[in-house]
Amino acid sequence: MSFNSNIWYIGIDLKNRWQFLNFAFLIAMQIAYKALGGTDAHATTVSLFNMLTSYSWDAKLVLTLSAFALNYGEFWLLAQISSSNQLAKSMAILRQLPSIMEHSGPLKPRFDAINNLIKVMMDVARCVVEFKDLPPAYISNEVPALSTAMAHIPTAVYWTMRSVVACAAQITSLTTKGHEYAFLVHHLYTTSCMYSL
Repeated sequence: MSFNSNIWYIGIDLKNRWQFLNFAFLIAMQIAYKALGGTDAHATTVSLFNMLTSYSWDAKLVLTLSAFALNYGEFWLLAQISSSNQLAKSMAILRQLPSIMEHSGPLKPRFDAINNLIKVMMDVARCVVEFKDLPPAYISNEVPALSTAMAHIPTAVYWTMRSVVACAAQITSLTTKGHEYAFLVHHLYTTSCMYSL
């Protein structure tokens, strides 16, 4: 099985896509709200673990990365295509990206570091998901290498989720302009929490 087809395997019910998207949205709002407020990365990561307590390690990671993609995928897409696509250019203006892109020269090392970290996070997620997919007929639980690897999965998931929080904080610091954005994120977060009850 490939990484893309494993989402059903990790306990996420895609038959109810709206529930999945709603939950991913709640996680995304939690990340954005905490990043905007400058909350400690460890505290934010722990709050994500509390939200995801009933999921396996690989599912926690996939849901968190999905939430990250919901929030920050738009930023990267607009930054990349705003010069060649009129709709993307208009959206970028609404998101105040032109001012960020005007100063992108000095920010290039920061963008590169974020992109490299995202690539590593995806590699770790792929390994965690594929590790669970190993056929038990060929690998016994008594093999020391297997038990050692399994012992490292919670740590890998924690640090990957904490890296998501760090990336979110960096991107938020690049994109936040004024209190209007803070109010919008706070409003969306509190509204989404009310509807999830």
